[in-house]
Amino acid sequence: MTRLAPLLAVALAVSVPLGARADDRPGCGEAPSDAQVRGRLAILRRYVRAEEAPARRWYTTFLFLHGAMAAGAVMLAASGDQNEGQQVDMTVNSISSTLAVITLLTATPPMVGAGGTLDAMPEETPEERLAKLREAEDILRRESNAIDFVDGWLAATGTALYTTAASTTLLVAFDRLSAAYTTILGGIVLGHGRLLLRPRGARGHWRRYRRRFPDAACEETVAAPVDASFDVTPMGLGVGFTVRW
Repeated sequence: MTRLAPLLAVALAVSVPLGARADDRPGCGEAPSDAQVRGRLAILRRYVRAEEAPARRWYTTFLFLHGAMAAGAVMLAASGDQNEGQQVDMTVNSISSTLAVITLLTATPPMVGAGGTLDAMPEETPEERLAKLREAEDILRRESNAIDFVDGWLAATGTALYTTAASTTLLVAFDRLSAAYTTILGGIVLGHGRLLLRPRGARGHWRRYRRRFPDAACEETVAAPVDASFDVTPMGLGVGFTVRW
């Protein structure tokens, strides 16, 4: 199984969580009025209701599919009913499906669970409603960024790189021609299909919302830390401390 080492190295490399491209967040200025906050929260709630269910269906469907495939491949690879070539095929399949599961678990769509997160936040006071608004805006912003990442070159390239490495390993190291073709087909259908089927409605909502409200998902300005210094002065019966701000 040392011939699988290059494939494992590629799988480890492409499974490292990669952050989506960060966008420029405006600094928070004057807070909107409570009436404006209520209105904006109503808009965001509609967006979440519309987009959370599709994102959850996509996520759970592919997580279950890849999880079941990984478990089945592991059991078949470990059973004594397979010859050496079939065990190699199942081992590569288990690596591929496990990689997909890891990718999904480390890159859960921000929209999944958004409704519950917002419902759990209090909104009895204007301050609580404003905090809830900023959280809802940030969820929508991060979901849009995640969609941008899926549509970028890196996600597709990583999927293609692993599929190529897996099929090449089967063909060159183990002379498994049919399994290599099956791996390529599976990578196209499942790997790239997963990317193509990713729900994208939240990105359009975020772009329209941000055009309407330029301060959306703004960053609070953090005050600079106060510099402090102190002097130690010898005194008759000890030392004295002087602290300056």
